Amino acid sequence: MKQLPGQQWVCNVCGFSIEGDTPPDNCPQCGTDRDHFEKIYPAGTRYLIIGAGIAGVSAADAIHQADPNAKIVLLSDETELPYFRMNLTRYLAGELDDSKLDLHSRAWYLENDIELHLNSKVVDINAQERLVFTADGRSFAYDRLILTTGASPFVPPFAGAHLPGVQTLRTLRDANAILSVCSRPVNVVCIGGGLLGLEVAGAISKRGANVSVVESLPWLLPRQLDQPASRILQQKIEAMGIHVYTGAKTKALVGLEHVEAVELEDGSSLPADLVIISAGVSANLELAHKAGLAVNRGIIVDDTMRTSDPNIYAAGDDTEYQGRMYGLWVPAKSQGTIAGFSAAGKPARFVSDPPSARLKVLGIDLFSIGEITPTQSGDVLLADQSDGNYASFLFREGVLRGSILLGDASLAAPVKSAVEAQRNFSAELARGISAADFKKVIKA
Repeated sequence: MKQLPGQQWVCNVCGFSIEGDTPPDNCPQCGTDRDHFEKIYPAGTRYLIIGAGIAGVSAADAIHQADPNAKIVLLSDETELPYFRMNLTRYLAGELDDSKLDLHSRAWYLENDIELHLNSKVVDINAQERLVFTADGRSFAYDRLILTTGASPFVPPFAGAHLPGVQTLRTLRDANAILSVCSRPVNVVCIGGGLLGLEVAGAISKRGANVSVVESLPWLLPRQLDQPASRILQQKIEAMGIHVYTGAKTKALVGLEHVEAVELEDGSSLPADLVIISAGVSANLELAHKAGLAVNRGIIVDDTMRTSDPNIYAAGDDTEYQGRMYGLWVPAKSQGTIAGFSAAGKPARFVSDPPSARLKVLGIDLFSIGEITPTQSGDVLLADQSDGNYASFLFREGVLRGSILLGDASLAAPVKSAVEAQRNFSAELARGISAADFKKVIKA
């Protein structure tokens, strides 16, 4: 087994340094506790990052900040420079071109001493020897490895799911394949009424496609909206000319050499030149299994993003922390930064925030955060519906636990701050405050 370079720990209070696998419980010189020690690796420590999404690029950036002498290698299985994956729907909508998608210029990677390898698909990891192997036969050695392998779209086992014309959206290549069809008036069926499904529907509707959304659950965005809010959202979407079918289960995708229709379980059929499936994702865990890491739905990590192997970290959509998979841009960026700092010996810890969502592309202002439906005795829900807008606030023991803002999300920032701070509004609730009046309170 390859040996790691010697590890040195430096007290950031008094400057005392000591070598060892772990810092002392207390500084022998000033007495401060071990949390004030920073780990410093010798020049030339090899950091290898698999995956060049926002988590991987953020990890590389953090490593360079923490260890300017580091050797950083970033492996991507795509051919394009790392890009803003969350902006693919805006790209579909024609709101920006592909030149605006890049996270950074090629020069940025050179300036930050990040060795970027595109079109480099990793196929195996030997954690014993600390080696990574790519599909084209190359191998890369590492002292610290960070897995940001992301997730892949889940395609339900419909009959006909693999017909030509059936598409998912995860990569720029996927987006270009969709655009190649939507450059002319076509019938498009979007299966899935979650955030991505609705954003895709709105984007390609702007391109002139005749779009239908099929959602198997009783209402759209069931994770982010309650039924009254979802009803308002559906009305707004349908007013744009998009057809919405809720409580509609897909039975099969029909066609001979190309998809032609979506057959629903109630016997009805929707014509389709293109079907786009947005039914969630599953973490890419193949490499984690090969490395012998502990996994559940994702790669299990602690709050420093370290896996069950002390030399391997993970971040982003492939990662599970305290039983939760995030699957969102902001947590992925944060986890990547923390994984990079942690791997380079700089103290950093991930703090879980309540899940939140913001809808884009459709031109509808929507913000949702935390818990939105009463589930415990004593929960209080305040809701206000007026002028086509909707606002709700959920309280538990006086603490604001979640909110929906639809149509007018101007209160998103103070609401998010209050939920994350677990701000208590027991006094206001005791006065019998209404949702309309609470909006004034939270704004103040």
